Amino acid sequence: MKSLAYVALIAAAGLSVAVNAEEAAQKTDKNNPDKLICRSEPVLGSRLAKSKRCMTKAQWDEDRRLTRLQLEQNQNTRYKND
Repeated sequence: MKSLAYVALIAAAGLSVAVNAEEAAQKTDKNNPDKLICRSEPVLGSRLAKSKRCMTKAQWDEDRRLTRLQLEQNQNTRYKND
């Protein structure tokens, strides 16, 4: 009976090590879209205050894409003189 308990304990430990190794690999992978990235950004109107924003890599990429799209639209818009 003890040997069966030892086998179950070793199997459970082996599975937990595999899961931890997979999570560690995801954290170190730079191209992982689920990697959490935190950035410190200045607060408008203050010279010293900063705010911290945390998003996944995919969210940062989408934010950058939308910002670039908005900038291009603003640059291409012609103002009419009435």
